[in-house]
Amino acid sequence: MIGLAMVIPFLPLYLREIGVTEDGAVKIWSGILFSSAFLVSAIMQPIWGILGDRHGRKPMIVRALLALALTNFFMGFARTAPQLLVLRLLQGGLAGFVAPSLALLASCTPEEMMGQALGTLQSALVTGMIVGPFWGGVLAHVMGYRPIFFGTALFCFIGMLIVCKFVKEDSQPREKAHHAHLRDNISFVFRSPTLRAMILLLILVQVAIQIVTPFLSLYVEYLQVPSEYVGLMAGVVFGITGITNALTAPLWGKRGDRIGHLKNLPLSLIGMTASYVPQALVTDAYQLLGLRALLGVFVSGVIPTVNTIVQRSTTENRRGGIYGIFQSSLLLGNVIGPLTGGMLAAYLGLRVILLITASIIALSYFWFTRRMRSIDLGALR
Repeated sequence: MIGLAMVIPFLPLYLREIGVTEDGAVKIWSGILFSSAFLVSAIMQPIWGILGDRHGRKPMIVRALLALALTNFFMGFARTAPQLLVLRLLQGGLAGFVAPSLALLASCTPEEMMGQALGTLQSALVTGMIVGPFWGGVLAHVMGYRPIFFGTALFCFIGMLIVCKFVKEDSQPREKAHHAHLRDNISFVFRSPTLRAMILLLILVQVAIQIVTPFLSLYVEYLQVPSEYVGLMAGVVFGITGITNALTAPLWGKRGDRIGHLKNLPLSLIGMTASYVPQALVTDAYQLLGLRALLGVFVSGVIPTVNTIVQRSTTENRRGGIYGIFQSSLLLGNVIGPLTGGMLAAYLGLRVILLITASIIALSYFWFTRRMRSIDLGALR
């Protein structure tokens, strides 16, 4: 995750280095590059999941990490935007190591330690996402953008070696009856008022977040940060949201345990709206940095809360399948958001897309507070 997170903030700036110079084209290509990998991944993940069930999760993790290493290595040699797009498509189609990692960990962990084990893995993912942009910013400042891709390839390759050497998997095949049926799980989600509300809210919030994410580095540059420090400041701006997110997520969990998890969501949505609006009005990068830190505080109250509500609204025998559907909804938001943001940024400007993001979150708040009446509050406490 450190390696992958090093790359994300700098794709728009890398486009300029490989010859995409017109400002509108940079924004559109950025949206396409961000969305393409997520779109292909959303299509391929069920296929890799089936192969993992048949042939083992460890081979799927090794395959994914090797694919990430190779695609990022070749991205460092890209000379045109179409070449970069092809490699992003390959990355999305061949990669995807988080889901099989969760499945493998769950299959070899004692039930009484399941929460601790999965929580530790989640902490590792968040830590990588926090450290990556900072490290990438330093590398971009010292060495330029291409070495970031080579560093990512190296990290993924080392990860693959660690899995090959130390991970043990029980090769016993699962009984066919244990496999979830996708059609039944989808029907279960959309028959439940609670899960229907959660999945739509998750898509709306993810779309809103991803509309602006690909263009933060361009916004930092727009705020007249000296050119030699743009990469460093972009990494800091990306990373600070993850830091405050990781620090405050446990506090949201304690609040939910005390007064009910459902009540976290309206406050989180209000806070996100209040954080996004002034981001459109800032005059220097340090103001943006402070607001992005505040945003992380409120973002951390959404996805963990939704996951907790999903867990309490499903039975054990179908929980993995339901979480898979919600993961697909996150990927859907990751596809729609950057594509929408690319078009809007090209024609309306960077400040306007921040206001649009705030509007989506605000509308989500008003819609959700009305939907809360149909959700069983008592069952979620």
